Amino acid sequence: MLQESEITMKNTTNLPTNYELKESFDLKDNKENIIIQSIFFIIAGIFVGSVFLFKLSLSSTLNGLVVALVTVALVLVYMTLHELTHGVFISLLSKTKSKYSFRFPFLTTGTAAYLNKTSFIIVCLAPSVVWGIILGIVMLFIPNDLRLSFYILLGLNFAGSAGDYLQVYLVRKFSKSTLIKDDGKTTNIYIEK
Repeated sequence: MLQESEITMKNTTNLPTNYELKESFDLKDNKENIIIQSIFFIIAGIFVGSVFLFKLSLSSTLNGLVVALVTVALVLVYMTLHELTHGVFISLLSKTKSKYSFRFPFLTTGTAAYLNKTSFIIVCLAPSVVWGIILGIVMLFIPNDLRLSFYILLGLNFAGSAGDYLQVYLVRKFSKSTLIKDDGKTTNIYIEK
């Protein structure tokens, strides 16, 4: 049997016998979904407001249709990279494979592993942090014609992580010994009996 100190340091694919389900949530449920959408629109609003407040230069000499097509293509690539980033961090921290699915309007990443609280938070926040840094650096060097597309992508990076932020918020109150399993549909929180 794993001791609490071992649980806080290790992730596992088997739920220890001294653990029980404490709470479950599904981000597609109405309450959680409304919260996610609210977070999304608040962050998106901050990015849109920043354009006007700081008079950001996002003009392009490219045709509007070209800018729109480039932006949509970048968003699709980003969404895939976001989920793959979750998967890479899950694999690094738990030594298990991730599974990916599309649950409209979400792309999801799940695992069979029970992650400790710290690992779960790292997995949730990794795409926002990693891609926030990468896109922030890219914004410094891209041509002006692509600046609007990448600014939208940067905003989407943070706004589109609303579900990840909510998950971090929901697990914050639990102890370090808590184990969390997110199969891509339901997030289950297990505590010691």
